[in-house]
Amino acid sequence: MKKLNRIGENFITNEGYKIEIIECFGTNNCTVKFENGIKLINRRYEDIKRGEISNPNNRTINNIGYFGVGNYLSSINGVKQKHYSVWVDMIRRCYDEKMHIKNPTYKNCLVCNEWHNFQNFAKWFEDNFINDCQLDKDILIKGNKLYSPKTCLFVPHKINYLLLKYDAKRGEYPIGVNYHKRIKKFRSNVSINGKAKHLGYFDTPEEAFNIYKIAKEQEIKKLANIYKETITKECYEALINYQVEITD
Repeated sequence: MKKLNRIGENFITNEGYKIEIIECFGTNNCTVKFENGIKLINRRYEDIKRGEISNPNNRTINNIGYFGVGNYLSSINGVKQKHYSVWVDMIRRCYDEKMHIKNPTYKNCLVCNEWHNFQNFAKWFEDNFINDCQLDKDILIKGNKLYSPKTCLFVPHKINYLLLKYDAKRGEYPIGVNYHKRIKKFRSNVSINGKAKHLGYFDTPEEAFNIYKIAKEQEIKKLANIYKETITKECYEALINYQVEITD
């Protein structure tokens, strides 16, 4: 097919980037190049003229995440793809200040540079995803604040929920402990399947915590064995050896 005489035409995209048409085989088959060398093929000439060409390196998600160049799509036939939704949620948890107000646990969390690029995260997701599981960053390394290929894995919802910590609601006492004003004792509770289980009343917060620690670790081990065939060996061993600390 004869090339149309549009090679060399320059435009400014709606995002403010300069692009140049370097090949054109028809109105629906143009190749454009950004100033940083990125090339996009099969672009419509009308879209180019209107500036509707997105720079794949433009950090559109909380000024951190960018789409990148690759084969992974954000949606197919109008249906948002799971790897894209998980990627966006991960970045927003770490960098969206409005979300930090509701959930300050993520305030100091970060996403590794490699995963700022959606294409890189999508490849890792494809290689590691387990059905009906959620992304977790701190089972392998307790207290970890970095989302990365070496620190993250997928775990069943029940396990992920069991390990959640609600720092903003805890108050002055250790995890699993609160003070009962009427009887002037420290109460210990543990969450089992999303419901609070009362473990007893104690004279000191340390006594109450120790009972909570035993119950919590037993429940973690129980779920680890239930899901042993679903989760990775690395995840299973981390759960079996998980230690609940009074500083949690």
